[in-house]
Amino acid sequence: MYNIVCKKDDTVQSVLGSTPLNIQFRRALIGDKWMAWLHLVRRLMLVNLSHAPAVFRWRLNTNGEFTVKSMYEDLINTGP
Repeated sequence: MYNIVCKKDDTVQSVLGSTPLNIQFRRALIGDKWMAWLHLVRRLMLVNLSHAPAVFRWRLNTNGEFTVKSMYEDLINTGP
């Protein structure tokens, strides 16, 4: 979504929280790009936004923290 909206500083809530969607495109969406946009919108309609603070957890480490070691181990274990 970041690559296709005009106002990069808008929140996800301001873009997706209104009907119709509060979004402006930098270029026209035609053909496959229009279909991809419709597919993305359908998927995003299933997302419920809340006012609770966001919590990010790094699944590759047991304590949920992003570390250099956990990133390195993931890169080594997944190959090229």
